[in-house]
Amino acid sequence: MGKLTGFEEQTKFLLINLDVTAEIDSAYLTNGNIYFEGDIEEPCVYRLEPESGEVEFNFWVENKRISLEGCKKDFSNIKVTGSPLNDIYKSVESQHFIQDVKRDSLFRLAMNEKNEMVLKKIWNTISKIDKEVTDIRINTIENFEPSIVTINELYFLRNDLTKDSLKLLFNTFPAELRATKFGEVIKQYIANDELKVGAVAVDIAGKDLDNKEYKLSDFYGKVVLLDFWAAWCGPCRASNKELADIYKKFNKEDFEVLSFYVDNNVEDWRSASQKDEISWINISDLKGFYSTQIASYEVRAIPKSFLVDKNGRIVHIFEGFGEGGDAAAIIGREIEKMKK
Repeated sequence: MGKLTGFEEQTKFLLINLDVTAEIDSAYLTNGNIYFEGDIEEPCVYRLEPESGEVEFNFWVENKRISLEGCKKDFSNIKVTGSPLNDIYKSVESQHFIQDVKRDSLFRLAMNEKNEMVLKKIWNTISKIDKEVTDIRINTIENFEPSIVTINELYFLRNDLTKDSLKLLFNTFPAELRATKFGEVIKQYIANDELKVGAVAVDIAGKDLDNKEYKLSDFYGKVVLLDFWAAWCGPCRASNKELADIYKKFNKEDFEVLSFYVDNNVEDWRSASQKDEISWINISDLKGFYSTQIASYEVRAIPKSFLVDKNGRIVHIFEGFGEGGDAAAIIGREIEKMKK
């Protein structure tokens, strides 16, 4: 139950699962109250926001009677009762709250900055803040009682630690926490052999926007470019324009592009796919970076692409796959090689 002030009667509120499937529930404000009801398999982070999206509040949802109380003017500081996890979450988040605020502010500046020198300074400052947050998170994991909240903190560190360090911290958690969705992804990262040129590509599957399922192995016998992207990723969107030219050039050959969407928002995926005029196969498992399939490819940043030959082996890895690169030439050579 939520008691919220400052909103008009019958304001529609959305409850959005941020962790895995982006499930959305909705409720209307009645006499200043909203109600949501249901069960979940395991605790996860949800976002509460009015349909307008003008304010938002993230909190952990668990199978307990949780009460929220707050006002529109101070929506980010809604009071949560009845949920021990949110008490832990508040304590954990407070450890790096100042750094998070600074980073968000600098990130917004970076998105609008055109001066390369200024932009470089901003990103250098962001990198320093990220290092501070990494150290704080490690300290939190080492000093807080193990919980699903703290293993989620370790999940966020998976790309910043060596596998040995990640494994060391992971093994401090009890078995039931290592078996959560966060634990499963971390476990996958630890177990992965580094994917290098010459390695066999891991099979990956998903459904397209028409709910049709495809797998990488469906295209063995062809040269395939497996591309990881998301709607919110500016370089990915620029890369899609380059991919369109490459697909147009080679799609009549034994060549296929298999794009894999790394997020859980279907509407953003659909909208970006339409705007970018994606005409090739475009799939997702809608688990975002919580996907163990994505973990299998150690995708730490996007865009990232893997060129796979007709035998299912990786022949080239594109980090960033930026404009002006030699992707078309590399793909062309691989197609010619296949014909011989």
